[in-house]
Amino acid sequence: MEKNVPKKITRFNIVFINLQLLFTFLTIGLFIWYLFDTSMMSIFQGCLGVTLLIMAYNNHIIYRKKAMTITYLVVGIILLVLDLVLLVV
Repeated sequence: MEKNVPKKITRFNIVFINLQLLFTFLTIGLFIWYLFDTSMMSIFQGCLGVTLLIMAYNNHIIYRKKAMTITYLVVGIILLVLDLVLLVV
């Protein structure tokens, strides 16, 4: 059996694919808003971190691409931690 064979899509997976789509559009919108108002950095960074975590989940469960899963997971966690540090300071 091949390692990177996609898993069968379930209703639960479709929810996470839709969440990824929603957060991607939200992140793009917040990025455009951030270009005009730099005070939106914290919200944009948090949304981007959550988007990357959802992408990591989808890569792990559906596409089974280990390298990209780890990359999305690490970058998403780093962004969320930096966002929390910026909110506290």
